[in-house]
Amino acid sequence: MRRRLVRPAMVATVGVLALGTAACTTATTDATPLASTPAGAVTPGTGATTQAPTTASPPLVVGAVFDHTTLDPTRQFDRSGSMLTHALYETLTTLDPDDPTKVVPGMAEYTLSPEGRWLTLRLRKGLVFSDGTPVTTDDVIFTLERAKGLSGPAASIIGTVSTTKVDDRTFTLSSTGSNFALPAILANPAFGILNSSAVKAHGGTIGPADTAGGYLSQHSVGSGPYVIDSARGSSEVRLKANPLWRGTKPAFPEIVVRNLDPKRQLSELRSGGIDLALDLSPSQSEAVTGESSSTITVTSMRSKSLVYLALNRNASLNRWTADPNFAEAVRRGLDREALSRVAAGSTPAAGLIPAGLVGALEDLAPSPAPTTSGTGDAGTGTPAPSSTTSLTTSPPTGTSATSASTATPGGAVTTGPNGMPTPVVTLPLVSARDLAAAKAALRRSGYRGQPIPLSYAADLPIQGIPTSALAVAVRSELAQVGIKVQLNPAPAAEALAAYRSGRSAFSLWSWSPDFPDPENYLAFAPGELVGSRAVWERGTDQVIDDLTEAARASVGDNRAGAYAAWQLAMNERSPFVPLLQPSTRFASGERVTAVPGNPVWTVDLARIR
Repeated sequence: MRRRLVRPAMVATVGVLALGTAACTTATTDATPLASTPAGAVTPGTGATTQAPTTASPPLVVGAVFDHTTLDPTRQFDRSGSMLTHALYETLTTLDPDDPTKVVPGMAEYTLSPEGRWLTLRLRKGLVFSDGTPVTTDDVIFTLERAKGLSGPAASIIGTVSTTKVDDRTFTLSSTGSNFALPAILANPAFGILNSSAVKAHGGTIGPADTAGGYLSQHSVGSGPYVIDSARGSSEVRLKANPLWRGTKPAFPEIVVRNLDPKRQLSELRSGGIDLALDLSPSQSEAVTGESSSTITVTSMRSKSLVYLALNRNASLNRWTADPNFAEAVRRGLDREALSRVAAGSTPAAGLIPAGLVGALEDLAPSPAPTTSGTGDAGTGTPAPSSTTSLTTSPPTGTSATSASTATPGGAVTTGPNGMPTPVVTLPLVSARDLAAAKAALRRSGYRGQPIPLSYAADLPIQGIPTSALAVAVRSELAQVGIKVQLNPAPAAEALAAYRSGRSAFSLWSWSPDFPDPENYLAFAPGELVGSRAVWERGTDQVIDDLTEAARASVGDNRAGAYAAWQLAMNERSPFVPLLQPSTRFASGERVTAVPGNPVWTVDLARIR
């Protein structure tokens, strides 16, 4: 939706937002072309520069809700941490600014073998860390082995990949099976390449004995466009331009990122205290849009984030959330359309994989057939909203699953040729609320009105949306089913710790992609990173296990169908309930003309103009 556009903003592309600087504007965009190289920029690998003005400018000040607890790139795996460490550390691969679903070379050119088991990389010439030390294969191997040795989320997504050195600039990563997501995985800021000598000098090693985290939270040892100038705990991080950076020169030599709640962000933006706010709520964005004298620009884009509910399968923690009948009552008792209105700009989620990524159900759904009768407009070709036209995709290979979920809105997994599962994606994609079915499932569970605590991070908004507002709406809707939800907010650090350790019975969270590939969402499968948080172990559902492996092993054109089949089964059998795909909003003052958004690191600080 575009409001009062005084002068045209740049055309936008997925993940890169162009912002006008005149009167207050709200622009809904999908993506923006790369900004042209400014005067004084250095073209990577050439060393050629153009003369730039030396006029000093005040630091760019960014307001954000901090969810990181460290600036050690390998240990952080949070929204604000990824944004900051992306500016400090280069990665072997990166994401195309024009289309962040595409992986492009970063520090290294790469070649992936046809079967996806071998990735050969060669570092660009002339790469140096911020202290002038040359970047070599040894630094790459140390960085990746350290990530595996720390046993955190980074280790979980890189898995058992092994590295073989060829020479100081060339190396090969090998996987035991097909690993087509590996180039995308390496673009995550958690795999920012470290100066191994500097890290080892401050307690860095391979394994749990590593003690370099404290040093890396105050000092950067990367080759990115910025270095840490100072870091004041959880309140502020100051960055300054890396004088040895050979890429495009940042428009702002200094950046200050402050930890501010959304209310403070709006206040500071209005007063000129900050230049960019990352967490305004839909209502705050609407309010500032209506101010006639405002010079603030608000731009929104559909995010790649997923809002979902998790029901813990550990019966000793909560017997009700562990009961599949209770989970069915929750799924059928929620009105996702109504929830999307609570979070303005959101769309109901059809499955775990957001629209825009391979395998998303929205992207596989058939176009509704024209109708001349029923609920459509007669003779106009307007589709009937209740259309159930279906599309059968090619069956994935390499699975022995023969069970099928029952037919539901959105589709079903049926048995195809040779006993292989075939996803049938139908319209409507999102199941309509069915109170009668929800109450029937609740009766089968034996539930009798016991309080069910709903846990969430009270101080961590989801794409600017107050989590409490969503929690209250979920409580209200489930009350009509007969489920007594008891709100259980907690500070983010406390809530996350409980959830990640499997101690939350019923919880509300969001998931932003660690890398733009559907394989990232297999984290929700039994025994995987998110599945384990719901104490859902591998071997407890053979159908899901088989579909998970079929999706992981799928190749080329078969991937979309394999991941669709997996999602449709997860919608019926998993302890996760997809709710919404929200929008992202950025609000900027007069000094900012372009904000390059990204689904993995939120904003590319070095490319802000």
